[in-house]
Parts: sequence; structure tokens; C-alpha cells
Amino acid sequence: MGMPATRSTYRALTLFTLALLSLPAIAQQIPTVPNPPPYDVISIHPHNAMDDNTMFNSRPGNFVATNGTLKQLISYAYGVREDLITGLPSWADTAHFDISAKVSDFNPDAFKNLTREQRESMLLPMLADRFHVKAHTEVKTLSVFNLVLTKDGPKFKRNPPPPIDPDNPKKSQEGRGNININSDDMTATAVPLSTLAEVLADQLSHTVIDKTGLTGDYDFRLKWTSEDQSNNTADNGTTDRPPDLFTALQEQLGLKLESGKAQMPVMVVDQIDQPTAD
Repeated sequence: MGMPATRSTYRALTLFTLALLSLPAIAQQIPTVPNPPPYDVISIHPHNAMDDNTMFNSRPGNFVATNGTLKQLISYAYGVREDLITGLPSWADTAHFDISAKVSDFNPDAFKNLTREQRESMLLPMLADRFHVKAHTEVKTLSVFNLVLTKDGPKFKRNPPPPIDPDNPKKSQEGRGNININSDDMTATAVPLSTLAEVLADQLSHTVIDKTGLTGDYDFRLKWTSEDQSNNTADNGTTDRPPDLFTALQEQLGLKLESGKAQMPVMVVDQIDQPTAD
């Protein structure tokens, strides 16, 4: 199905965190998922239409990007937020491309057990071959938001864990942990606050670290008005809208975001070139 290039993903920094845990030195080659089937029929063209719609459409053995920047494509393929990618030239964030990639000898069985990370990583050989992307990870001190409790928080309830089936412990956890975002309306059932921190990081394009000290899984709902919606509200003269995200966290959940610093793994692009159209 189609999805915007700036989609929310709850695995931000997954690959980078794994790399960080095993870093023998500060810099290490970006990890890749082994043995996904490669795209071998690839077409890349500049996107010349004057529009703002960006779509990434991925199906087994086929990928199409419409009006996407290379920065968005790298973010998608490596599974890292755009604000954690450094070393890119300006054109990587301004030049837009239409890309079609497919597996010519398509075998449905080869895709049955691939994870989402493996499917997305199928774009890595194309990035290396057509854009000459070379990158590594480094640990840098970055500005972050710390998610903490207000003096009146928390304003949500814990979802107690279900009884454990001694014959099948994993079954008792099946179906737990769901978070749904519909525009500026988030509903969560049985999720840890670390997951909320990851979702907030995607919304804000800024690292958020859970410092609440709360363990367990929780149910909550959060409604806010994004900056774009706030501008539309001002234009239309409408005031009956939820507050901004920072205020909504405090009023509805008893949480707040405080500025801080932390060492974080980031992606450093060492080499990148514009492709020739075909």
C-alpha cells in the first residue's frame, strides 16, 4: 500500500541501536539485513511536476517512489529518521525523483517470511549502485527531549498483564501492544512509554527519551493540533481545537518534554552522487 515518505515508524534507530551495542570504535559500517532478494530492474527519473505529494508504494517484489527526495529514500531504506542523517549535500533534500524498482525473476515464496526491515533494505543495493551511497555510524552528543512526569501525572491507567499460560507463555502476550494515529489523534492500548517516546520522536523529528521511570504497559489517548493545523485554524478563525502537542501531553497525560543532551548514534553519509536518468 502507499505511504507518505515522512511516515511514522516505531522502529526509529533500530538498526543504529544494534550497531551501537556492538561498536568496537566510534565509526562502523552501516549494518544491513542479509540476503533479501535484490531489485534488478530499476528506473530513476527527475520528478518535474509542480506538486507536493510524495508517495512510497511497496509490494512484494516491487517498489515505486513518486516525488521523493534522496534523503527520504535513505531514511526509508535504512530505517532512520531524517534528522539523524548527516553529511548530505543540499540537493539530496531538494531534488525530487520518480523511482521504479522490481525483481524480474519474482518468486512469491521468497517474500513470505521477510520482515518489513528486510523488504525496505532491498533498496540498499540500489542506493549503493545508482547513487553511490557510502555511510557509517557515529555516536554524537545531540539535543534531545526527555519525557518526564509532571507533578500531577500520570493521567492514564496501567493495562495489567494477562495471566500467563504455563503451557504457552507467549500466547498470553499475543495481541497486546497497539498504537494507532489518525492525523493528530493517538490511541494506545497496552504499550510501554518507551513506545510513546518513539512515536513522539517521529512526530517531532527530534529524539525523545523516556525518563518517566514508569514500567509496564499503559492505555491512553492523546489529541493535539499540529503546526499546520494551527495555521489553518488561524486562517479560518476557528478556535475549537485541541492544544499543541507539548501542551496536550501535559494536560491530557500528565507528561512533559524537557530539553536535554544525550549521546546518540547517527548516520554519516561519506559519499553520494546524483544518478543519471534512464
